[in-house]
Amino acid sequence: MRTKSLLLPLVIAAAGAASPAFADFKGGDFIVRVGAAYMDPDNDTVNSVQVVGIEDPDDPDAPAIPVTVENYLDLDDDTTWFINGTYFIVDHWAVQLGYMDGADLESNLATRISSPGYGEWTAAGSVGDFEANISTFFVNWYPVCVESWIQPYIGIGVNYTDLDQEFLRKAADIEYVGPDMEVVRESTGLINLGSSFGWAAQIGVDMAFGRNSSWLFNASAMYVDADPRVEIGFDGYEPVTVDRFSVRVNEDVEFDSWIFNLGVGYKFSF
Repeated sequence: MRTKSLLLPLVIAAAGAASPAFADFKGGDFIVRVGAAYMDPDNDTVNSVQVVGIEDPDDPDAPAIPVTVENYLDLDDDTTWFINGTYFIVDHWAVQLGYMDGADLESNLATRISSPGYGEWTAAGSVGDFEANISTFFVNWYPVCVESWIQPYIGIGVNYTDLDQEFLRKAADIEYVGPDMEVVRESTGLINLGSSFGWAAQIGVDMAFGRNSSWLFNASAMYVDADPRVEIGFDGYEPVTVDRFSVRVNEDVEFDSWIFNLGVGYKFSF
């Protein structure tokens, strides 16, 4: 059983056993928050350009003909849910552990195989959804007085971005258009994204529903830096001899994302 499936029952049990912490945000307090998370990754997750040499079909002894292979993979945005817990170590300083569950990010792949004087083969289209799960750990600073029921904060920390392997091994079903507008469909291949650790930063605000209320509204903006490994492999066509051509990408990619959270929280102390 995954740890994430146990988080919500444990939080509910802890809240039930705890006493409310009215008004002040001070050392020893806990805050539990749940809500909606909007994830917006960088548009160009993969931007790969490679140049390979193809033997001249008319003169095998001539220099190789350069063929440029360009691949672009971008991921769309999505809205999902989050949960996090904050503990005030002392007044003004807190640690926060959070989790964002399964944002389904639709992926779009574009590829171009070209050579000067010979034309190009191009293809573009959606290749399925990728599920992103992000865990974070922050150290937060609350700069205003502990008596205020509106508490802005900033935080710095780390993230673990997990692009679920169970759903990510996608067959690349690609329709190529050639120099003479001929169309060929290729349905074999693989696109796979891994996981990574990186840094994270956030800014947010907790606002109590009333001066003596333990319930609060939360809004935050979070930036996560991630560099998962991407594998792309499928067959295309090179324009020199119009033979099948193996397209391969295996590299770390920038998967930097903005995450915007809106939720409700409950503040308590033991």
